[in-house]
Amino acid sequence: MKKVLLIVLFALIVVAGSALWIWRAMGVTDAAVLLPANTVAFASLPDLPRTLLRWPQTTLAKIGVEPEMKAFLEKPLAYLTQNQGGEEASGLLIQLKPGRIFAAAVSVSSNDAAILVGFQYWGGKVAHEAAVTRLRQELAAGGPMPELAKETHAGMEITSSTQRGLTLYNASHGQWGFLSNNLDVLKNALDRAAGRQTTGSLAENPRYQTVSSRLLKDPDFLFFVQPETALEALVAVGQSLGAQAIPQQMEEAKKIEAVGGAIKLDGANLRDSVFVLRQNPADIGSLSHSAIQFTTPNTIGYFNFVADFRHLAGAGENPALTPFLNTAALQGSPLPELIPEAFGPECTVAVSWAGQPDALLAVRVKDAAKAEQCLQEILTLFPETTLTDLGTSRSYSFPAWQNTFANPTLTLTGDFLLMGLDPESIQQALQSAQTGETLEKSPTFATALPVFRSANEVFGFVDAKAIFEQGYPMLRQVAVFSAAVMPGVSDIIDSGKIPETETIAKHLSPILYSQTRLADGYLVESSGPITMNQAILLGAAAGGSFLKPPGTP
Repeated sequence: MKKVLLIVLFALIVVAGSALWIWRAMGVTDAAVLLPANTVAFASLPDLPRTLLRWPQTTLAKIGVEPEMKAFLEKPLAYLTQNQGGEEASGLLIQLKPGRIFAAAVSVSSNDAAILVGFQYWGGKVAHEAAVTRLRQELAAGGPMPELAKETHAGMEITSSTQRGLTLYNASHGQWGFLSNNLDVLKNALDRAAGRQTTGSLAENPRYQTVSSRLLKDPDFLFFVQPETALEALVAVGQSLGAQAIPQQMEEAKKIEAVGGAIKLDGANLRDSVFVLRQNPADIGSLSHSAIQFTTPNTIGYFNFVADFRHLAGAGENPALTPFLNTAALQGSPLPELIPEAFGPECTVAVSWAGQPDALLAVRVKDAAKAEQCLQEILTLFPETTLTDLGTSRSYSFPAWQNTFANPTLTLTGDFLLMGLDPESIQQALQSAQTGETLEKSPTFATALPVFRSANEVFGFVDAKAIFEQGYPMLRQVAVFSAAVMPGVSDIIDSGKIPETETIAKHLSPILYSQTRLADGYLVESSGPITMNQAILLGAAAGGSFLKPPGTP
């Protein structure tokens, strides 16, 4: 028995010793420790191996391994990687074996920025040197390689070269490699990696700590910005170009102490969170969530938010809004002053898609008498308005706005002003309010309920599967047509291999979005197959790609 205990004790000592050796070999694992506290901007991939393990569980990965999708992606991937050194870059990364990567703007001025890139690697010094050499070759753009200069700092070798007026410094300590355009910044990072500089790091910055505590834990991507310095630099650049800052907007911007964000691969879903550090944010009102009564179980998009209607009072004088307003009709009208007193701050947009898209806008009534006065003022601007008696309320349609796709209609209930694309939208909304058959009864909405109830400034719900099933067939036809008639499109996609709707739709789940006002700032969170923020960015990128022909830079 004693012999067994001795063996177990010896094994535990060996395991503990091995773990301690590995931990020491890793050195610094938090990239924020390697940066000074006043760093302006910081972005990090905190744990690449962990991210690679998480990726196969995501919805996007599962869609990507569908046979139809793999066949379709062959041509676009080949187009994107042609003549781009994709295979060479992959080989260098495999040899380098990066564990963590970060990039930071340590300081920013109107004419300069000190940049530091760091990467923790496990491929050895040879792989590190190969990667840096390849980077210098890329900067040389096919020209002769620049001469390298070497110097030492506390026993560590720093190599530098100048190309196109840019001096690039690189060095390594332990498992960390660094690249910078500023020698002092590089030396500071080396000192922190070696443990010679142990105070005054970004990790110790109270703003960084506060923001990090609000974000997702164990993220796959992290960013942090202290905007004040960058803002001053941007203003200086703008003034040099003749632009003038708006004092009120500058004061509001300066109240933002820091902004941070995180993205996490969380099972099938992607999740992101953004926190804006701003003490005592303005309270313009909170969501009551009551407008959901106007939805149906088939509602596929629902957006509930608060808006500061007080800004409408000065809308007529805002040059940016002039093209969208009938300023002549509003001249002398009490509407700009009446609307903020009658309505708000809560607004809701509900979208359905049965045959064709439909949308309803609901605005909370603050003062019933003033809301009725607003309605009468609106009717004086549109003398041809059509009135329909709905029994408990009246709806108004506006022939001047009517077209093939819409017949805009509004009605005033006791608590809400409802605006729909046609009279049927209004009638359906009122019927839902009476029967209680709303989106809350939909099984698809069940996972959204906790987020729906906790958000106090913005809530968003998108039934990604339903929207995809409705919209994708049309996009598929557009893609097939484009490949047939537009030069170059057939070089990018094979229209005969576009996946069927169900191949993708069966994987999709709802996209959720929320914004919550806290005592020290705003917390924005989103989740889904892709997040709401990512969907917006992808939509903007896709829209931009349609505006220029293939092959143009």
